[in-house]
Amino acid sequence: MRIDGQQPVQRKYDVNKAYQQPSVKPPSFAKDELYISNEAKVLHENAQLNIREKKLLDIKKRIDAGEYQIDAQAIAKKISQFYSN
Repeated sequence: MRIDGQQPVQRKYDVNKAYQQPSVKPPSFAKDELYISNEAKVLHENAQLNIREKKLLDIKKRIDAGEYQIDAQAIAKKISQFYSN
């Protein structure tokens, strides 16, 4: 028996292999993107500035009125806690 070349049975399987290959490509995933408009950035910055300005104005008014008292003991405790950790 001679075994060179493809036998008729093997050729049938070779033809079926082409049909068995899935032709579906894997899905390509889109990357998430975030876009913040310039107007939104300005509003955000203004909101933060307004909060700081309000706090500063409140402190300035209290200092001018003589109502702003600094607790030296509390500040010393905070400083010692910061440097001890």
